[in-house]
Amino acid sequence: MKHSEVAIEANERLDYFQREDIHLIQSKAFFTSSLDAILLADFTQLPVNKTFHYIDFCSGNGVIPLLLSARTQATLQGIEIQAPLVDMARRSAQLNGLAERVEFLQMDLNDFKRPQDVLYDCVTCNPPYFLVEQSRETHQLDSHAIARHEIYLTLEQWIQKASQVMRSKGKLFFVHRPERLDQIFQTLLKYHFSIHRIRFVHPKVDRQANTILVEAIYGGGLSGVKIEPPLVVHEANSEYTEEMKEIYYG
Repeated sequence: MKHSEVAIEANERLDYFQREDIHLIQSKAFFTSSLDAILLADFTQLPVNKTFHYIDFCSGNGVIPLLLSARTQATLQGIEIQAPLVDMARRSAQLNGLAERVEFLQMDLNDFKRPQDVLYDCVTCNPPYFLVEQSRETHQLDSHAIARHEIYLTLEQWIQKASQVMRSKGKLFFVHRPERLDQIFQTLLKYHFSIHRIRFVHPKVDRQANTILVEAIYGGGLSGVKIEPPLVVHEANSEYTEEMKEIYYG
């Protein structure tokens, strides 16, 4: 722990990400970061220039900007609707000595307006996956429902918002479910994104993909889609594959 003066509540825990040397405050009372967020951070390619504008939509407890902070000295932002998650994200940034360059906004993404002099070069998003009317899942905690279901934010709304705040040729990185690929493709094209790169994630080598990682370019034109080799999470014995060990532990 880098800053022992940061308060950790009784219902919270500290998770450690070895590769990035980042501590993250989490609580079972709220939606905790998942494998999807870790894979998205690994999939994201930040601009090579030293100064750029970046924001993470649906930031939750801030795991994606915090992990990406290990790869850049640029200022990173996250936006999240749930105040308790933003509080945890801010305390995690302070805990890791990152409060001056990793900042979090607490607001509805639909209400977000970019600063007048800012166009974002890079946007990441780990959005709600499930349509409310189609989901069979129930959740005792509102925090989980908001994070997983399109209650306050739909697929079209966050893609449209990305198009409103990004510069031409800016890159959008996100994680989603393969069963919604048709809607994803249609919505990206509607808001002038071209799909540049896709990676399918499989729980095991003989299982169907249950996650997709997507890179899209705003105003990029139709220049072809790269399908990357699949990422397999577990071996047959349920241990992590070598690639997953590298992602987690470096």
